[in-house]
Formats: sequence, structure tokens, C-alpha cells
Amino acid sequence: MTSHWIREATKAPIGELYSEPLGEGEVAFIYLGWAGILMRTRGHAFAFDLCQKNFKRGEVKELERLDVQCYGHTHWDHWHAPHAKAILKGTGAPILIEPAIIEELGSLPREDVTPLLPSAPFRVADITVKGVVGVHPRPITLFHVETPDLAAFHGGDSGHVPLDGLAADIAFVPTGVPSPSCTPESAVAMIRDLGAKVAVAVHGSEKDMAAFRALAEAKVPETQLFIPRPCELLKVKLAG
Repeated sequence: MTSHWIREATKAPIGELYSEPLGEGEVAFIYLGWAGILMRTRGHAFAFDLCQKNFKRGEVKELERLDVQCYGHTHWDHWHAPHAKAILKGTGAPILIEPAIIEELGSLPREDVTPLLPSAPFRVADITVKGVVGVHPRPITLFHVETPDLAAFHGGDSGHVPLDGLAADIAFVPTGVPSPSCTPESAVAMIRDLGAKVAVAVHGSEKDMAAFRALAEAKVPETQLFIPRPCELLKVKLAG
């Protein structure tokens, strides 16, 4: 079984992510392995589930700007306190976490960390981030981000939970191993619930990804699908 989710590239195109010209309705993103995502629009930049293994030496310093960094649960492949602290120092981006992570903050300044509860969305400037309780062996939070020109969803490595009332232009959905919770079927169910225009598969083997593509093409044929390789920079047109 091929480990599609493991980052092996010696260099991530982080500088290119920031320099890539973006028009109205365009999004650029890098999949950094596991569930790690860097995403940029013309006016905003977000990070999801960036762990220690997502970065090679010195790459954290290449993050020029982030509005928010989000971490869904305490497993090592979704959270690493020293890296979250380094990103905070370099970008000033507030840290949104699954409440269970509060026990693992280490030396992170508490005033820059917000445990995200479903009943209390986080708001800064023109950004709203809502937490969704997911399904996993450990407590897990999924993230729904809204700006005036974008709605995005990040599913961590959760199984399917009903996403009633949420919609997404782009959804990052987990498809399988090494998580015991997510499957190609649960990923497609997330897409269907969200009515996602674009879906990006993360966190799965080559077998999982192939099964996801076949199922999604049959069940949600109107959704544009991407199965990125780790460290691949992609640009997507969401509107037009």
C-alpha cells in the first residue's frame, strides 16, 4: 500500500504560493502531507493541521502571512506545539484548536490560542471560523471558514458527521489511512453535505484515493476533484 499522505519532497513551494497571481474567485493551496494544508486567496491565507512532519528545515520561516492557523486534534500528524508557536511568532496568526489540545500547549502564550467550540465561532476582521465536532478516537474539531468571497471546509481525519447548514466552495476531505475514522465513503458524504464545488482529497493511501475518485465521480459528478501529491502547488478557479 503506497503512503500517498507522507511528504517526501525536499522542498515545498511556499514562496511560490505567496507569489502566485490570483484573480477573483481563485484559490491556491499546497498539500503538505497527512492533513496539512496551506491555502491562499487574493486577500487571505489559512493553515490547517500543520504538524512537524509537514515542514523541512527552515520552511516555517517562509510563511509570509497567515490570517488563522487551525489544529483539529492532538495526534502528532495534526498538531505540534513548537511549530504552532514558530508560526505565531513569524506571522502573528491566531491559533484555533480543538479544546482537548489545551493540555498540550507547552510554552504557547494562552492569549493567542482559542479553543474553538461549535457554539462560539471565532471572528477576526472579515473572517469567521466555525468548529464542527467530528468522529475520531480522540476529540476532533473540523473547521468551516468563511470570508466575503470564500467558504472552505477542512475535515481533518474525521469520519462523516452531518454538516447541516454548512456550504463550501472548496472542501479538504480525508479519505483513509492512517486514520481509523475516515473512508472514501465518508469523504464523499462530506462533499455531498457541503455541496462543495471543489473537493481536495487528503490523508489516504493510493488505494483510498482511487476508491474516492471512483465513488465521487459517480455520486457527486458536479464537484471538481483534486488528488494532490504532497508539496504540489495547485491553483483552482472557484467562481466564473
